[in-house]
Amino acid sequence: MKKKYGILAAMMAAALLAAAGCGGSAAETAADTADSGSTQNSSAAITEEAWEEMSAVEDTAAAADGEVFSSSGIDSVGISEQKLIKTVDLAMETREFDTLLENIRAKTEECGGYVESQNISGLSYYNSDGRRYAWMTLRIPADRLDEFVTVISGFGNVTSRNESVQDVTLEYVDVESHIEALETEQNRLMELMERAENMEDIITIENRLSEIRYELQSYESTRRTYDNQVDYSTVSINIDEVERETTPQEDRSFFGEIRVRLSDNFYEIGRGIRGFGIWFISSLPYLALIFAGVWIGVRLIQKIVWKKPFFRRRKERAPRETGAEDGAAQENTKE
Repeated sequence: MKKKYGILAAMMAAALLAAAGCGGSAAETAADTADSGSTQNSSAAITEEAWEEMSAVEDTAAAADGEVFSSSGIDSVGISEQKLIKTVDLAMETREFDTLLENIRAKTEECGGYVESQNISGLSYYNSDGRRYAWMTLRIPADRLDEFVTVISGFGNVTSRNESVQDVTLEYVDVESHIEALETEQNRLMELMERAENMEDIITIENRLSEIRYELQSYESTRRTYDNQVDYSTVSINIDEVERETTPQEDRSFFGEIRVRLSDNFYEIGRGIRGFGIWFISSLPYLALIFAGVWIGVRLIQKIVWKKPFFRRRKERAPRETGAEDGAAQENTKE
């Protein structure tokens, strides 16, 4: 019996050792599997984290496209930071055309502005009245606009003046918000580019960066345009050269209006007589040609109708009339 128990104890010990060996190898296998799984999970976690960050960045940019951030909204813009585009249109008359143009250019340079465009007409040979016209577009610093307009108005007779102000504060803040959001997205994508290991991710990030750079250039160009229009106001001047400037009618009484209208009528009559005299004298060569053509035409008609010139028929009739008068005289003598 003791011998049998000894054999059973030996068999149980061997089984335990075998189980312990199998358990150790299984634990090692499980540990190896866990290690490889953790590596794959960590790499997957990095990729997922990158895509989550890209998605968050794109959501931020999309939010910027749809609305203005409250941190940079219109509420945070003070009155002194308003973006106003000012435009002034002037119509002027002058008897000293060249002097007025020089004075306008000089005052523009003095105020720190510049001439954006200029067009002068009326110098053509076919201009009958000899008067000239000019259109000028000037860019004047906004802080000196009132001074410039006041001084320029004293150089000639202003017949029309229009002013307009456009508030572009909301549009300007919106553009700045887009630029800020795109720059933030660009910086995050650059950080992701440094950590990216997959070529597909790198290509995707580079494509998005190209789109962001293009959008940034567009918005920055818009912001520069707004800055220029806000900092430099636009002044458009239409100049007419006249012989007599229009005088404002200050006296609105009955006799005052009669005086003004009589003055205008006498002026128009004088201009009409002067114009007719100029036309007549300057047209004498044409009138002489017309008179010569009419005279030649009449002579040709006489020659064709009567077969002879008119003055020859007069010479032939003269002797016959003289003979008839002599016969009548002789008959009276006989009686």
